Amino acid sequence: MSTISFGGLASGLDTGKIVTQLLAIRRQPIDRLETQKTKFSATKIALQGVESRVRGLMEAAASLDSNDEFASLSATSSHEALLTASAGALATPGGYDIVVTARAQAQKERSQGFDAASSSVGTGTFSITVGGQTTDLQIAAGSSGLADLASAINNSGAGVSATVLFDGSETGGYYLSLTAEETGTAAAFTVDASGLTGGTAPVFGNVQAAQNAAFTIDNLPVASQSNTVSNAIQGVTLNLAGVDAGTTVHLDVATDGEAIEAKVQAFVDAYNDLFGYIAEQGGEEGVLRGDSTIRSLVAKIRTDITSRLSEGPITMLYQVGIRQTEGGDLSFDTSAFQQELAGDYAAVRDLFISRNGHDGTVSKLGDSLDTMLDSVDGVFKLRSTAIDDRMKSIDSTIARYELSLDSYEKTLNARFTAMETLLSTLQAQSGYLSAISTSSSN
Repeated sequence: MSTISFGGLASGLDTGKIVTQLLAIRRQPIDRLETQKTKFSATKIALQGVESRVRGLMEAAASLDSNDEFASLSATSSHEALLTASAGALATPGGYDIVVTARAQAQKERSQGFDAASSSVGTGTFSITVGGQTTDLQIAAGSSGLADLASAINNSGAGVSATVLFDGSETGGYYLSLTAEETGTAAAFTVDASGLTGGTAPVFGNVQAAQNAAFTIDNLPVASQSNTVSNAIQGVTLNLAGVDAGTTVHLDVATDGEAIEAKVQAFVDAYNDLFGYIAEQGGEEGVLRGDSTIRSLVAKIRTDITSRLSEGPITMLYQVGIRQTEGGDLSFDTSAFQQELAGDYAAVRDLFISRNGHDGTVSKLGDSLDTMLDSVDGVFKLRSTAIDDRMKSIDSTIARYELSLDSYEKTLNARFTAMETLLSTLQAQSGYLSAISTSSSN
């Protein structure tokens, strides 16, 4: 049953406004809780921003924290029309004289001419042998055309691809062309069409023989099944692009200082991005001002970045041009870095990497960041969970207050309605008595 409100008809009071004001006073704890929830939400978003930047710094550190990651080598060819190369992490600096005398090539065979792509090659067994492994194809009636055989070969997985060629002739212009899927003699193949009957079996002639690549490295003969050679020089991939027995290609494998510098610059940039964001969020108006998690994080990172190695000619980052400014950012003197890198590559490398029980400054920082980012008990996970729990608790408390507020509103409306009803009754009685008194006087 709904409550009827007279709205001050008898008392002259604006009871609706009075109820609204009383409810506003009673609602103040809810408003405070909503404000707290908004702050918690803003804090969580800001912490996610910090976490994202910590992850970026960890990834930048990871690109420098091992010998394989730190080592950036370039491979330069004196004749790229004949040879190009790339150097990987396992490569070592050095120079090599290479002469390319042959490129690897795939075997090719072509059949006699047929009048149409649909011309029947017969039915039965067509066999392909590659590396001693024979694949038998069963050619059935209704799918025995030249193009059907090509399709069967391509779907067989035998290591040979097939296509139908057409030279434009009115008769005998269609040919079945077979190509080994890989270069080199190991991929050479033979075919046997003797199992086909009832049509014109294809007879193949060689177009290109299978051939291995041949070259010398410092007069050492080398053969390869492929023109991409990754096992001739440790850590170096050679790409044989051309042949010239009379030309010696000089290959120079050297430390790529610019590539290493770029990685270090990315690390410095990631560090500054993180601390710039923390400064912004921890400023006078920032939601992370005075945040204990951020204070601990900042202290740990700065301790790691300014730590000194226990041994070696280079023990601190400032010695290679990486310095902490008064504002807390890092500056990077690339000229100083390149000078130290050229003077003592190993000492500079050991400032960054982890190897054989040795932990470089950047490697140790990366470990610390990884711990912070742990998905189970890292500081960001724990803090996020704590904020979520607090916000759930606030939601529960607000829900209880809302129920109490609804009840309070009903009570106020009922009381003011009763008051107005009583006043209305009293006013009616007063009027009645006044009327009787006036009548008696007359």
